[in-house]
Amino acid sequence: MNKFYLLVAVLSLASCQKKQEEKSDTKLKADSVSTDIKVVKVPTKSLSESDSAKIWLIEKIEENFKTADGLIDKICTKSYAEYKSDAIGIDYDGGLTPKAFEKKWKGKFDLKYAGTGTGFLISGQDWVNIKVIKCELSHVKLKESYLFETLIEDVGATTKTIYKRDIKVVPSGSTFLIADVLEY
Repeated sequence: MNKFYLLVAVLSLASCQKKQEEKSDTKLKADSVSTDIKVVKVPTKSLSESDSAKIWLIEKIEENFKTADGLIDKICTKSYAEYKSDAIGIDYDGGLTPKAFEKKWKGKFDLKYAGTGTGFLISGQDWVNIKVIKCELSHVKLKESYLFETLIEDVGATTKTIYKRDIKVVPSGSTFLIADVLEY
């Protein structure tokens, strides 16, 4: 009879142990209910280099007219900045004569679109709020650069003036630079 009680005690103990493990598993399963948030990856379309150049150009044109000194030396190639500076200063004290300007820059730039005697990007001297109202990649394909057909407006000026410019932009490291502006 002693053996019988011992056997019942062992079986009871084993049964209790089994129920305890099942309870523990159930609790563990309840505690580990998935709190994972499913992340749905939306395919992102990275900008093309021409799109990046366009965004950069619009930003720099508008920023240029908000700074006191302008950004010509920071946003243009060294060659174009010098060319435009010479074009602005033709016949002014210390500036080139038209013949000297032509001799220096002929073959490097299209001189009939230089905007001689006028400012950088716009011909007006006083402006209120310069905005780019159009900037589209031209259908003209250029090697290693982009040509943007651009309209620039002085929003807020008493007289509505829109400046049509074709602007050549070249990649430069991780940014871009203006390499030429055709002023019409």
